[in-house]
Amino acid sequence: MHQHRRIPAFTLTILAALALAACGRGDISRSSQVLARVGDKEITTTYFDRQVANLPESVQKLSTQGEGKKAILDAFVNRELLYADALKKKVDKGAELQQKIEDMRKEMVINTYLQNEIAGRIKVDDKETESFYNANPSEFRNREEIRISQIVVPDQATAEEMLRKLGIRREFGDLAQTYSTDKASAARRGDVGWFSRKRLPENVRDAVFTLRVGEVSKPYKMADGYEIYRITDRRVTSYPFEKVKDVIKAQLYNEKLQKELKTLVEGLKKETKVQVNEALLK
Repeated sequence: MHQHRRIPAFTLTILAALALAACGRGDISRSSQVLARVGDKEITTTYFDRQVANLPESVQKLSTQGEGKKAILDAFVNRELLYADALKKKVDKGAELQQKIEDMRKEMVINTYLQNEIAGRIKVDDKETESFYNANPSEFRNREEIRISQIVVPDQATAEEMLRKLGIRREFGDLAQTYSTDKASAARRGDVGWFSRKRLPENVRDAVFTLRVGEVSKPYKMADGYEIYRITDRRVTSYPFEKVKDVIKAQLYNEKLQKELKTLVEGLKKETKVQVNEALLK
C-alpha cells in the first residue's frame, strides 16, 4: 500500500498564509468591509467613515446618497493613486516637504496636547451665558452698529493713491473691486458687514465708529497691509438671547481658554530657560 508522506506543520502554516493572501488579493465584491482596493491599499468602510467625518458638513451629507457616496469614494481612490505614484517618485523625501510635514505634525501634537490639558475641562453653561447677556445690555439691546466697506492695499503709497482717486470722485466700490488685496470683500465691492464699536480693532475703534455715513477714513496700518474704510450705513438693533447664545458661549469659552493657556505657558517658562536675542530680532 502506498503511504502518504506527512507534511510538516510549519509548511502547512506557510501554505495557509499564502492561501489567505491570495484570497485577500482577489475579488472584494463579497467583502463586508472593503469598499475598494488600489494596488495593495484597501479602502474600508471604517476608513471611509473616518475620512468623511473630517469633511465639511455639506459634503458629509452627500456621502449618504448613492451618487454622492460613489463620487467621494472615487476621490479617495484617486488620492491613493496619486499618493502611490508620488511615493514611487520619492516626492516625500524632499527636504522642503519634510519640513512642512514636521511643522504640521508639531501643530497637530500641540493641538491634541492642549485639548487634553485645557480645552477638554473648560465648561460654559447656559446660566453663565445668560448672565453675560444680561450684564452687557449695550452689546445686545439697542446696540449701535455701522456697516463698513474696505479697501486693503499692500503699502502706504498705494493707500495714498486710493485716497487721491477717491478725491476725484472715483467710486469706493469700484476701487475696492479693482485694487483691494482682500479678495473676499473685493468681490462684494468692499463690503465687510455690520460692526459694533467693541468688534472693531482697538487702534481704529474710536475714529472709525464716529464717522458719518458716506465718510472715508484715513489709511490704517494693519497685519495684511493698509486698510481704508467707508461707512455705508448705521443702525440701532437688538438681539434676543436665543439668537446670540451660541456666539456668547463661544466668546466666553475662548476667554477661558486664553486665560488657561497663558497660565500654562507661564508655568512652562518657569521650568525651562527661554532666551530671546532682542538685538537680532530688531
